[in-house]
Amino acid sequence: MKYDITFHPSWWHKNEGICFTQEFFDDPEYRMDCDVRMRKALYERFGAYGIGEKNPKKRPLLGTDLLAAGYLHSELMGCPIVYQEDNSPQVVCKNLDEEEIEEIAVPDLGTSEVWARTRKQIAYLLEKYGRVETYVNLMGIQNIAMDLMGQNVLMAYYFAPDEVKKLLAKITDLTIAVGREFRKLSSDNSGGVTSVVRKVQPQCYLTSNCSVEMISNELYEEFLLPEDQRLSDAFGNFGVHHCGGTMEHVADGYAKLRGLTFAEVGAGSDLEAVREKLPGIRLNARFSPVELTNASEDEIRSQVQSLVRSGKGEAGLLSVSCVGIDADVPDEQVEYFLKACRECPV
Repeated sequence: MKYDITFHPSWWHKNEGICFTQEFFDDPEYRMDCDVRMRKALYERFGAYGIGEKNPKKRPLLGTDLLAAGYLHSELMGCPIVYQEDNSPQVVCKNLDEEEIEEIAVPDLGTSEVWARTRKQIAYLLEKYGRVETYVNLMGIQNIAMDLMGQNVLMAYYFAPDEVKKLLAKITDLTIAVGREFRKLSSDNSGGVTSVVRKVQPQCYLTSNCSVEMISNELYEEFLLPEDQRLSDAFGNFGVHHCGGTMEHVADGYAKLRGLTFAEVGAGSDLEAVREKLPGIRLNARFSPVELTNASEDEIRSQVQSLVRSGKGEAGLLSVSCVGIDADVPDEQVEYFLKACRECPV
């Protein structure tokens, strides 16, 4: 069975001294140097389980597949970004209302100062290394809308549906434009959403539907399913990342997505119910990093085995990952998880 782990920036900062200031995201050489250190550190700690690399070489990275850090699309739409040494870039919500969003225009990547920074990195990497690996978090349509509107978007679904539909369409237009730029460089684009996808379905375009946990299936199907379908039609081999704890409540909507091939199921979700709704889809089951902190080895093994029984289906299309492991989790706990995954056939 395929499995993976991803650590929170606080873990990297505390244990390896990696700083996630703007330099990490805007300076290719600094980021590549950190990436080498990070992959070597993973090997030294967890190499026995196939994690990390013994002698890593520089990778011409745009973004990173060792974090889950979504911010670029929201910054392109005008949101300020705050950088911290021990955290992912934080988007500052603009808290726009339904009247203000009507004035928002789709950013032109040809003239955007934000995109110019990305374009500069791409040009540098192409000139020096001849290729670019793109692991920028692809974000998701409602995630970006909430960065612009905050909770106002949830009220706008009821009180200004036409206005919010127009905003969602604009966000999708931008997302497709950015995705097409990344696809010019590589077909392996989704590692910045969840790293395990690179092991099981590297050509999948994976959208981040974190905030879909907050709405009903009816709202998803009316407002977001059409936009996710546009993404699927644009890129094919489409996936949804749903890190919320009750993915089953929108599984009917996800099942209607033409081209869906992959779904990431949040820890706490009814994995068996999701599998029933998505019988032929590759699932990645998330193991809670909070549970990992204090659980015994036997408890971790039992939970991993339960995930496998619930999610594998007839075709065995299942992987397991633990994402967001923070600085307070001992290596021993991580090893319990990795060992349990390694021992589980699918």
